[in-house]
Amino acid sequence: MNRIAAWLAVLALGLFTQGHAMAFPKTFYLFSEVNGVVLLDGRPVEGVEVEQKYNWHWGEKKASRTTRTDAQGRFHFPVITGRSITGSLLPHEPVIVQEIHFVHQGKTHHGWFQAKHNYENQGELDGQPMRLVCDLKDEPTGRPEIQSYGICTVQP
Repeated sequence: MNRIAAWLAVLALGLFTQGHAMAFPKTFYLFSEVNGVVLLDGRPVEGVEVEQKYNWHWGEKKASRTTRTDAQGRFHFPVITGRSITGSLLPHEPVIVQEIHFVHQGKTHHGWFQAKHNYENQGELDGQPMRLVCDLKDEPTGRPEIQSYGICTVQP
């Protein structure tokens, strides 16, 4: 009986810590921190409404938030994380649909669309920070180099 109890304790410890110093549920990065600039014909645009949306399929969680660009056309969104006990324990393919839209002079511009398939911080761009440049004069297009669709590119 003591062997079984000891074995279960070791198993529980392994499941709950998952090789980390902290207990589960594990933190999942749903949308990494975003820093960007909105341009029109190469010039910064102040006051553009910027909407960030995501849909985490596993956690059945949807949310959006908005901000406005400053005088230099800059915008920022902090990191979005989630937690799930079942997601920490059960194997599954992560699917987080991410979107960023811009509203300027009554027109909506599609800046960023990506289906993220990992829970890593900065996993959208293979470990690179999300520093976006988005020119409102551009038409949205597929961007295979960053696995996204929209008018935004990555700052060099």
